[in-house]
This record gives sequence, C-alpha cells and structure tokens, in this order.
Amino acid sequence: MNNQEILNLFGKLLITKAFDNNASIVKYSLEDLKETERFKHLFSIMDNTQKSELDSLAYELLSGLLFDFLRIFEENKEFKIIYESDGQQVDLVKISEMLKAEPIIKGGWIDQFSQFYNKGDGAEGFSSRH
Repeated sequence: MNNQEILNLFGKLLITKAFDNNASIVKYSLEDLKETERFKHLFSIMDNTQKSELDSLAYELLSGLLFDFLRIFEENKEFKIIYESDGQQVDLVKISEMLKAEPIIKGGWIDQFSQFYNKGDGAEGFSSRH
C-alpha cells in the first residue's frame, strides 16, 4: 500500500466508525425524532429550520473533535498513530501534510466517506439520506 492508500484507509475507518457512528442521529427525520422518549421535549417543539441548525451544530462539534484529536498527534511527538503491515511501520503524521485537517478539508475524509454528511451543502450540515 502506498502512503495515500494508507491515509485513505485510516480516514475511511475514522469517518465510518467514529464520525458516522456519532452522527447517526442526524439521519432521522424530525418526525421520527419527535417520537423518541429520551429527547421528546427537545424535538416536540423543534421545526425543520431548527433541526437543520442542530445538524450543522453536530457537524461542527464532530468535525472539530476529530481535528483536535488528530492535532494531539501532530503537536505531541511522544504519541503516534502507526500503520503496520508485514513488519513495516508508517507514522501517519509523517505521511500527511496536515493530518488534523484531513477529515475536514474540501474533498477530505468526511466528504469522501461519510454516509450522513451532505456533500452538496459544504460544511452546513448533514443529509437525512442514508
């Protein structure tokens, strides 16, 4: 595997297993969310504009969390993210120009791999398409 393939593999795992797992609530329609017991008071008074704003907030929080998490590895050399195959090790920070930005840049990992993020809307939010 070349460096770009390694980064894409890691990015796909990060987005599908972490970002999308935590963004999965945005796939539900407002009508479905209004019927959830846990958040019935929040969603019962929410309209579609407010739901859209909540989706945007969720995107900002989750993408910001990924950025800050990956920044830990860029700024603290004692911590590493290593890909290993056949005894060969590759430090992801060293093969990426800016690992922390890989998820959030235009055409980055979120754009490429998220099943919830609406790629046509820029950073404005999520799609309820699954």
